[in-house]
Amino acid sequence: MAFSNKNKIFIDKEAYYTLAMVQAGLLSPIDKLMNKKEAETANNEKKYKGKSVPFSFILAPAGKRNEEVLKNNPKKIELFYNNRKIGEINVEEIYEIDPLKRVEIIYGSKDYKNYPQIAKTLKRLGKYAIAGKFWVEDYGIKKKIDYVKEFIKNKTNVVGMTMHAKPVHRVHEKIMRQAIERNDLLIVFLVKNIQEEEVPYKLRFDTLKYLVETYFPKDKIIIIPLVNTYIFSGVNEAILDAIIAKNFGCNKFIMGQTHKGLGIYYQADHLKSIFDSMNLEIEAKTINEYVYCNVCKTIVSVNSCPHGSHHHISYHSDSIFELLKTGLMPPTILMRKEISAKFLANMFPNRFKNLEKLFYDISPNKGLIEESSDEDFYISLMKLYQTSSLT
Repeated sequence: MAFSNKNKIFIDKEAYYTLAMVQAGLLSPIDKLMNKKEAETANNEKKYKGKSVPFSFILAPAGKRNEEVLKNNPKKIELFYNNRKIGEINVEEIYEIDPLKRVEIIYGSKDYKNYPQIAKTLKRLGKYAIAGKFWVEDYGIKKKIDYVKEFIKNKTNVVGMTMHAKPVHRVHEKIMRQAIERNDLLIVFLVKNIQEEEVPYKLRFDTLKYLVETYFPKDKIIIIPLVNTYIFSGVNEAILDAIIAKNFGCNKFIMGQTHKGLGIYYQADHLKSIFDSMNLEIEAKTINEYVYCNVCKTIVSVNSCPHGSHHHISYHSDSIFELLKTGLMPPTILMRKEISAKFLANMFPNRFKNLEKLFYDISPNKGLIEESSDEDFYISLMKLYQTSSLT
């Protein structure tokens, strides 16, 4: 079939990547763009093809030109991203939607005035949704899935967890160790946002990879990048994370009690979460909050430590990163010195002039000045912080 400009729809990176995830089966049972009836059932009953879903899956691109194309009810549509064709849709139906209701379904709110993310999503939503089967170019998802499937072979218990690692700290490490002790394999889905981040993804990936390769058995953990599009930004993030883990081959999913979208509450003296109302065909478990207790002298669960919160040091990645932003090395009870060194060397490149002399003056050495990196200097400095006989 010959296409014309009347058949072209222009979408952004978030829509493209989300479509690619569906095509790869990562959001199964979702396998198409839902028609009006299917979308209503998904939104109201949380069901699609008899299976649990958090909300409807639709494509309603904004833009005057897109709207004009959709008003003509084409039978086939070409999908363009960055002025390049990346897919097609066999149109089943085109129907009107209420963009405000759509953002409320995703975010649990339509208050776009006070929440920039809601306003951003609302801006990219049009009034018309397209239903039907589609294909898009794969941007590397299939390769990741095939890699994981090969790794999972002959493994019975596979657990997944999502992580931002901004930065990776001691409690992350403890949770990972517990996971591999109780399971055959841990898949860490390292979240990667579409937008540029304050903490570069490569830095987060490299430091987590260093931790895994240096301190963990290599056949027990794999790291998989997980692109975080707009649909993960709302109240259903935990459900979507669990669905993706299941479709990668995990039979268990673990998350902290503060995981976005978990919605923990008490009902008849029992701890409940959003997972209790949905059957996702994966065992979902929440992890207790961990702290460092200066009486116990170790990392403990708040549920097992008898000492009060005034003895507890909390682990919050955002706060630790704020410490790093000042140029200070966090204490090693918060994160490993090697991880701190990698972050600081990246955040403050070429910070030290005459580094070799500094390194030579304060470090144990063999009497020779050797070339050293900023990272080496930070590690040497932290070793001095840990020398405690004079304190």
